[in-house]
Amino acid sequence: MKELIPVDLTGVVEEVKAEGKGRRVVWQDSESLAFLSSGRKERKDFHIDPSDEVTLQLSGVQNLVYIDAEGKQKTTVIKAGQMLLCPGGVPHSPRVDDNSWFIVFERKRKAGERDHFLWFCENCGDKVYQATVEVGDYRQDPVSQVHQKFYGDESLRTCQKCGHIMPVPPR
Repeated sequence: MKELIPVDLTGVVEEVKAEGKGRRVVWQDSESLAFLSSGRKERKDFHIDPSDEVTLQLSGVQNLVYIDAEGKQKTTVIKAGQMLLCPGGVPHSPRVDDNSWFIVFERKRKAGERDHFLWFCENCGDKVYQATVEVGDYRQDPVSQVHQKFYGDESLRTCQKCGHIMPVPPR
């Protein structure tokens, strides 16, 4: 058995800020993972995780936009000190204010499980792009890889229905 050592989240946030980064895997163990994030600025995609996610908002505010069972977009506000369970299979999009930090706890993916990412047109609401990926090692930042592919290709960001081109978010 490994030695049980608590994690100083305040210290980790300060380290990640000093490195100029926006996220870090806190642990990735036998059955669970936890990662710290400041969010992706101007996030527009919806993530569908095969397992539950628990978000603990450490600072700032997160507007978690999700799609309900009727296909309607709704928003729940998570304030510093609050936590939220997002059940597996619910399309969700964490959108954060500046200086927001949160930690997400979830189970590691089982072999063959796939995560889905969806972008919808800001103009007409039609689906613009969908990516399905097997998420393995979270330290390789698989979500950023999906975002880089989408935002790096204008044809993927162009709505086939109305021609609107989704803008690349500021860095």
